Amino acid sequence: MMAFAPAEPGKPHPGPWSATRGGLAHDITAELFIPADSTASLGNTQSVARAIAFTLRLGVDPAASLIVLSNRPIEAKAQSADREAWLMPVEAEERRFRLTTSGDSFNIAASQWVAERWPVVLKFTSQSSEFALAVDALNTGQYVHRSALTLVSLWAALEALFSPSTSELRFRVSALIAAYLEPAGQQRHQRAREVAKLYDRRSSAAHGSSKHDDADVLATFNLLREVLTKILNEQHVPSKDELERKLYGT
Repeated sequence: MMAFAPAEPGKPHPGPWSATRGGLAHDITAELFIPADSTASLGNTQSVARAIAFTLRLGVDPAASLIVLSNRPIEAKAQSADREAWLMPVEAEERRFRLTTSGDSFNIAASQWVAERWPVVLKFTSQSSEFALAVDALNTGQYVHRSALTLVSLWAALEALFSPSTSELRFRVSALIAAYLEPAGQQRHQRAREVAKLYDRRSSAAHGSSKHDDADVLATFNLLREVLTKILNEQHVPSKDELERKLYGT
């Protein structure tokens, strides 16, 4: 919609309004009610909503989106001219790199996982800047117009979690990710080589060379998703010292 006169403070734009062409449309299929009184100790309701939405995206369906926030039930908002009611778009952009599941994965086990893990997401997001960066990278990666920028941002999150030093970055990050995800042995060695190849794609993207494709971006999404899932399952963000001890089996 487009208005043709500025709004007065606290009031909507005056008419006439005109519908515009183009733009985006979204179907809202579920409404999440967050009671402010029962979540006050956890933080503001918007933070709770974002944590739940991220956990749904991580554990159920990466296409889950938090389209809009409202301080009233949507049905009540549609039937009321209450000026104290508001709607705020959140993830209303077009997804440029669409991640989906192969089938219906929302079952009792998935819903229980989300119910148990979203408070952990909320806690770690406020306590760990590295974890918060990883959440942001996974949240926004589907909306970035250029896949090279998506790849760089995903790897920036992985580097923040797994890089104790800026020297020998490719080897350190690849080795530490593999050590975190795999037990000692040939499987860990193979995973380190696979991660190193993905890191090479990140480096080419960061330096303006288009040597990556959508498969590389998808693999990096899945790698970061695997890391964050393990962090939530263990309810612990590993320190750099812990990662190095795991790498060397001490």
